[in-house]
Amino acid sequence: MNEKHLYTLLNVVKNNGDIKRLTREGLSFQEIAELSNQAIKDKLLIYQENSISISESGKELANQLSEKFKILDKDKWIDKEKESRIPKLSKDFIFLPNQNEIHF
Repeated sequence: MNEKHLYTLLNVVKNNGDIKRLTREGLSFQEIAELSNQAIKDKLLIYQENSISISESGKELANQLSEKFKILDKDKWIDKEKESRIPKLSKDFIFLPNQNEIHF
């Protein structure tokens, strides 16, 4: 069991978060289900009455793992969007707009 994935799962359950954090780390939904089942078997998570919560041992493990995996650099809290980036233009490039599209 990967400790980083387990830490993320415990934090998602503890903070009632979204599992998209786990999918961003490359886990499939099947792997998330297997990780959740293993955490329940290890008594880190409690599943009862169709709800899931974190146990005391899960909280302790999350606190121990937070020293190792917690992101302290604020610049890394939000993932940068790479899809909307445009390529850099050279210094010699001159943009000439289409005269028919200018309306002023």
